[in-house]
Amino acid sequence: MSSCSRTRTKAPRSARSRRNGGFSSSSATIVADIDDILIQILSLLPIKTLLRFKRVSKRWLSLITNPDFSNRVIKSNHPLPISGFFLHSPRAFKYSFVSLDDEDDATNQRVSSSLPLWFTDHQTDMIIMQSTNGLLLCKCSCASSNHFNTNYYVYNPTTKQYTLLPQITGHIALSLAFDPSKSPHYKVFCLRGRSNNSVSSASDSELYHIEVYSSNEGLWRRVVPVLTSPSTFIEFTYSVFWNGAVHWYGLSSRDCLSFDISKEEIKILPLPDLDDEEPLLPDPRTLRFLDESRGNLYYIEVNDQSSSDLPVYEMERNSSSWSMKYNVDLQPLAAAFPEMITEDYTNRRIYAFSVIGFVKEETDAESYILLHIPNKAVKYNFIDKTFKKLCDFKPLVNDAPEDHFYRFQRTFQCIKSLANV
Repeated sequence: MSSCSRTRTKAPRSARSRRNGGFSSSSATIVADIDDILIQILSLLPIKTLLRFKRVSKRWLSLITNPDFSNRVIKSNHPLPISGFFLHSPRAFKYSFVSLDDEDDATNQRVSSSLPLWFTDHQTDMIIMQSTNGLLLCKCSCASSNHFNTNYYVYNPTTKQYTLLPQITGHIALSLAFDPSKSPHYKVFCLRGRSNNSVSSASDSELYHIEVYSSNEGLWRRVVPVLTSPSTFIEFTYSVFWNGAVHWYGLSSRDCLSFDISKEEIKILPLPDLDDEEPLLPDPRTLRFLDESRGNLYYIEVNDQSSSDLPVYEMERNSSSWSMKYNVDLQPLAAAFPEMITEDYTNRRIYAFSVIGFVKEETDAESYILLHIPNKAVKYNFIDKTFKKLCDFKPLVNDAPEDHFYRFQRTFQCIKSLANV
């Protein structure tokens, strides 16, 4: 026997399975034991699959929920596909959800009705204000000391994570900005009026200013004043994040108030000029829909419900003007779904529908619009003009014919994302 002694050291995890020149376990087990290789494989999987794989083990849960991993997955897959839409009825604080996942169609789970939106430790129903790249900007009113406070949250409905924003008062509008292809951090912008008793060196024309909350900073910070006369903008009810800017608009607005985030500049984004004779005050029953999909901005305006033409206007990311991109012909839809045809108070034949959302796919041939007709959601392909029923909705009790056009007043994209909030 040799007099030399050997010091035994513990072999690395990948080598422990070797015994007498062979393997005591499968190659898959060896790969699964090496974090770097496992992360590389997991990063290639769809987010829906990753959500299921979180339940495999505590180790896999730790890997998949690691911020570095989630940011890597989101950035490499941007833009993430729209997986469905939250639909808000004006009659309740609950939401319906329409899934675009074909697997849900096979299992008859395409639509979920009366879906409440609340957090486990906060039982008050939430109201969605905006959806951006997988994150939701929400609000709720909470009773405290005989008065109500409005709280604002950024919420990821995929991971169920949320963040309560610092209190802010005296604001006019909020907007969420999140572009995971550029940064894992989101920002919330606040259009705020100047307090009457505030002392400021700014000119009297500075009636508004913009503040920003950054997820990596955690505080509200004043950014720029808004010197434009408030009479230029009628409403700031809705907002959309597109092309590196937040845009505020309303159902009566002819322009959007836009804030370019990188340049920190206020701009005006005109809505399409439809060249028709409109009243000074738009008809409250006018349908207007503005939303973003895969980097392009889309706009629809319907002033005449008796027309079978539904023009869709588009503004591309690198453009500064609108163009009519598509035209939806409602007549074939009405022939297939005669419940679309109804009459208004003047006995005029009109088309009953509203817009759920635009879905721009990788090619124009695959892109479509999702329409709500009485008690149904219909998918209409822009190019080949084919359509099919996506799902049925439960009819409302005492549903008046005029309600069909406005069954869902607000819709919000649902994008499955691992983004951290």
